[in-house]
Amino acid sequence: MPRKIIATIAFLAGACALAIGGSSAALASPNDGTWATWSATNPLNAPSGRIAFGNAAVGGASFTFVLNSGSSTASIDSVTSAGEWFTAETPPGAWRGANGPSSSENVLTLSGAAANATTAITFDNPVPADYLTLVVSDLDSTNASDPLYSDRVTITATTNSGSSLTSSQLRGSANGSEVFNFCNVTVNADMPSDCGGTVATAVPVMQTPSATSIYFFGDIAASSAVGNSGWLAPSGEVKTLTIVWASYAVLSDVRIALAVKQDPKLPDTGLDVGSTALTGLVLGLLGAVALIAVRRRRA
Repeated sequence: MPRKIIATIAFLAGACALAIGGSSAALASPNDGTWATWSATNPLNAPSGRIAFGNAAVGGASFTFVLNSGSSTASIDSVTSAGEWFTAETPPGAWRGANGPSSSENVLTLSGAAANATTAITFDNPVPADYLTLVVSDLDSTNASDPLYSDRVTITATTNSGSSLTSSQLRGSANGSEVFNFCNVTVNADMPSDCGGTVATAVPVMQTPSATSIYFFGDIAASSAVGNSGWLAPSGEVKTLTIVWASYAVLSDVRIALAVKQDPKLPDTGLDVGSTALTGLVLGLLGAVALIAVRRRRA
């Protein structure tokens, strides 16, 4: 093979390897999620149903809603009809991508007065560590000094073997930003309609009442209660999630949203990062072989 052709092959192979490697690194960054789609026989009254994700490797999940006391119902709303979503300016939106405004993305809404209810989620397959994102929004309060006048949510999770995730594992990548306000964003067309065009900065309170749980309750010490939200991004494998919600005496509601990491794909190719990395390695090796051939012929 002529020396110039061999050198050209080496150059192109090396360039391709670098380009593919660069694409893989970029695709592995945050904002790489897919939000769950909730469904039930009757979306307006959904004591049980299914959850679907855009990641086939994760599969789906089933959920049940059980009222322990008081009066409460579970229903499924699109984020547009609920008026609540998470733009890219919010912590979960930056982590897994915005879920609104959208008429197709949806959430599970829990509504009631003086209610205590348990939502249990069981995944078909254990969700790998660092894949799952959970957001609980609209944690209202009427008295910032007493949690009993607030929406209160306790979250626990287990692995496939049945062991409990620690509170640190539950927080995972959300650590340090677990509480936020979805109205603390730019006032534009992407701002959730429930914000009424007004920025709100109040956030709920997060506590760890035990070594294996996270506890959120609403706090309006800073401003309006609208938009108070908490999120978690577990750093451990998750097979089950249990969310216990307690509301105060007046009618209130909270909303649950889930997302998982979307395995990166190259646009329009269907190739994932693993296969592209392997391709890059092969091309790089070909380039090295060609360069060696050039040097030997010169010798």
